[in-house]
Amino acid sequence: MIRPHLRPTALRRAALAVVLSLLSASPALAQRREGGTVTGRVTDRASGEALVAVQVVVEGTRLGQVTGDDGRYTIVGVPSGTRRITARRIGYVQETRTVTVADAGTVTADFALAHGAVALSEVVVTATGEQRTRELGNAVSTIDSSVFANAPIRNTQDLLTARATGVTVLQNSGQPGSGGTIRLRGVNSISQGNDPLIYVDGVRIYNGRTSTSVSGRQSVAPLNDIDPADIDRVEIVKGPAATTLYGTEASGGVIQIFTKHGTSGKPQWSAEVTEGVNNMGHVGPASDPTGLFFNECRGPDLVNGLGVKFEDPTCPASGSWLRNAAVQRYSLGVRGGSPDGFRYFVSSNYASEGAVLPTGGNTDGGVRANLGFSPARGLNVSVNSSLLKRTVTWYPDGNSANGALLNISRGPGSNFKGAGCSDPTLVCVLNDSLFALNSFTTTNHFVTGGVVTYTPIEQLTNRLAVGYDYNDADISSIVPFGYLRVPTGTYYQTLWNRTLITVDAASSLKHPFGANFLSTTSVGGQLFDSRLRSTDLEADNFSGPGEPTLISGSLRTINDVSQQRVINAGFFAQQEVGWRDRLFVIAGLRVDGNSAFGKSFGLQAYPKVSASYVISDEDFFPKHYVETLKLRGALGESGKAPGAFDAVRTYDPVAAENGQSAFTPSQIGNPNLGPERTRETELGFDLTALESRLSVGYTYYHQHTIDALIPVSQPPSLGFSNPQLTNVGELFSSGNELSVALDVLRRDNVGLTARTQFSTFNSKAGNLGGQTITIAALSRSYVREGLPVPAYIGKRVTNPNDYADPIYEDDAFLGATFPTRIISPSLSLTLFRSVTIDALGEFQRGGHLLNAMAYQNAFLNSWQPCYAAQNAMRQAAAGDASALAGFTALQRARCTLSGTERDYSLWVESSDFFKLRQLSLTYDVPARFLRGAHSASLTFAGRNLYTSTKYSGTDPEVADQRDNSFSRRDYYVFPTYRSFTASLRLGF
Repeated sequence: MIRPHLRPTALRRAALAVVLSLLSASPALAQRREGGTVTGRVTDRASGEALVAVQVVVEGTRLGQVTGDDGRYTIVGVPSGTRRITARRIGYVQETRTVTVADAGTVTADFALAHGAVALSEVVVTATGEQRTRELGNAVSTIDSSVFANAPIRNTQDLLTARATGVTVLQNSGQPGSGGTIRLRGVNSISQGNDPLIYVDGVRIYNGRTSTSVSGRQSVAPLNDIDPADIDRVEIVKGPAATTLYGTEASGGVIQIFTKHGTSGKPQWSAEVTEGVNNMGHVGPASDPTGLFFNECRGPDLVNGLGVKFEDPTCPASGSWLRNAAVQRYSLGVRGGSPDGFRYFVSSNYASEGAVLPTGGNTDGGVRANLGFSPARGLNVSVNSSLLKRTVTWYPDGNSANGALLNISRGPGSNFKGAGCSDPTLVCVLNDSLFALNSFTTTNHFVTGGVVTYTPIEQLTNRLAVGYDYNDADISSIVPFGYLRVPTGTYYQTLWNRTLITVDAASSLKHPFGANFLSTTSVGGQLFDSRLRSTDLEADNFSGPGEPTLISGSLRTINDVSQQRVINAGFFAQQEVGWRDRLFVIAGLRVDGNSAFGKSFGLQAYPKVSASYVISDEDFFPKHYVETLKLRGALGESGKAPGAFDAVRTYDPVAAENGQSAFTPSQIGNPNLGPERTRETELGFDLTALESRLSVGYTYYHQHTIDALIPVSQPPSLGFSNPQLTNVGELFSSGNELSVALDVLRRDNVGLTARTQFSTFNSKAGNLGGQTITIAALSRSYVREGLPVPAYIGKRVTNPNDYADPIYEDDAFLGATFPTRIISPSLSLTLFRSVTIDALGEFQRGGHLLNAMAYQNAFLNSWQPCYAAQNAMRQAAAGDASALAGFTALQRARCTLSGTERDYSLWVESSDFFKLRQLSLTYDVPARFLRGAHSASLTFAGRNLYTSTKYSGTDPEVADQRDNSFSRRDYYVFPTYRSFTASLRLGF
């Protein structure tokens, strides 16, 4: 494709000016450190045990430390005078001590924290820097490491699942290493994706997935390259009312991940060893009524719906291709620091996970180094870097002629029948055929960034973050010479690379006026430079056996070459006014420019306003009923930019007569193309009651997307056949988020905490110019005015439960694609202070999924639930009209033998389910049994242990999505499996 060259020179110069202006504070490096030292220990008030990962800060400064495994902390360089020292940790009530610090002196401040909600005392990171949650008019969900420390988590996606309101996580596949789909507050864009932005220690990383052009139709997610053992906490900002200052690309929300950092004191080592198995269980006719694996490998006497016998002559003695696959995870880390302010956290990790089929698996290993130091008073520098290498071996999945589940489940309809079998009517799924493909994705992911904060005076804070995110993937699929389906072989390869450069600067000035008011003025700017390079190569027809290469095929093709660069730059200003530290009003404005905007489209402005009122601080508030209550509200806008070349006129190169070069019109271009704009209103409250045993957070939100980017067909007379994105659409979404936590029991030897996260999601397409937008025709997925976004639309049986012939309605609404309600209950039971049992479940309701696997297998007479109905239809066709008497209209429609009546849309089913996501038992070894270690724990855990659903396909949350995560279709995608693990964790 021929594209114009983008010249973001002005944006680069603006970014350079911002960097140089903030670095002008560098003379402070030469200042001599002064002040005193504050040290102490933080413990649990109820048990007296040391508390790790408690944030201890000096109020009014940027100074602070995190407690180590022994609960101790040391803060150096504290300005002399009377200082307020605060200790805070999620799940505990914040406490503050007042101490007097002398130059070169040391003072002790110990804390004993009580359990309780901390909704008002938490400090979170916003676009302007650190901010107390009591000041925020919007909701922020925080997931602390203490919540998932003992959970059987494979990756960051697992960490997010069922642990925060407003978050939907769906698996793409059950293959190890595969990514997933993450949504915050549902859908607000049709064409530009709904993935949230992701930041790691202040550095923005790529939030999508690698290419899926080859390698089993699956992809990996760079988000999962962060080792969960390295994560300290996750903060989730879910809507435009809260993400306004993040700019044009933030309407899908923001996920901020903060990894562990060093702390002053001697080195503290931690190690973890995990061993286990992945398992899907022995599947047979009794335990698998849907027949998904019944046709897989069942000896010589298996008969399908046509009465035809088939077998696999290489069937294993177990009667199944499934296996128990090993799981291994190891990590080692050390954290510490010197008294003069140097801090470090260094870790390494390795993981290996096998698939439950004869091939497939994921192996990854990486290192992390987080360094911090304070070279001068008021100056803090942190450098955070990580490197991970991942290799995923895939088996073909989803809509692939070589697909594992496709061929296993089809019986005689398999693509591997005939050759190698004595009877050509027999299926022949051979181990050296179906699983002989070599499909790999090898990635290298490097993230590095530096954050400099300079506080020359207590009232002024300056922050500069510069980061670099590098993703490199070699994606290949090799069909060897002699392969049953493609005897001469094929070699596909995609070389994929993405880089993202981040520059983020902000300054905040606090100024009191009068006796009761505090003003905080913040200004800043951000620049993001995103680049993509991708090349698709192919070689066909190898001359013989041996190790194939791209040049050993007689036919060689370059299928696609993509190079894209998009730069987004903007600046913001925010003014906050606080009254008596209980009422806060914030107003802000973000202004953005983007290289993907049309030439006639200038800068884009996004406003915001919010208010927070801690009414429980008033004297009139009845605290004997409710200890704390915060009322909040926010209104803000954010957006989504068009793609790199959506605004410009493009042409496709073609080969003309006799191989002459030529081009054809592709896209007409739109000089007026701009971003989508999503405006959100958010209202809610946070409260604690019953002596902080009960905490409740509630939020209602309403989003309105205007100028939605919609593909609009152009008149053929213009000479451009492809549709052009235009800002003409309108979307609505709304929902409720409720979080409840209750300490049911608080006893010396027994503690029980119950939590529930409840979320609703409602979306509707507004004005679309009267058109119905096709998302995926085969998936029956569309966007239509007045219906959920997206929706299944197609053929519907109006009398599904009648024992009669089906009556059809065409072009009917069949259901919403994504769930409309999610409930996530969890329990944590502690016994004798040493045994902890944690359980996490999730209900998803209101969503639907097209069971395309059933549609195809029913047509091939290989879908067991249709065997009886199809035999009855044959009897009825032979003259026995009563044979169908016991079958409903829906059964007759879905299992029909008529090629004209069958339709994908008849197999759109409810995808409601409940899953027991995780269950674990942890034993903390008493100190008297430890030799050479100060802590040790042993955890036995399981994931995906139980599923309850009426959905008849492989799994109600997997889908053959490939690059389009907006439509969903269950087309021979391998389901999720269960895992059993044992973990030993040591601190020494």
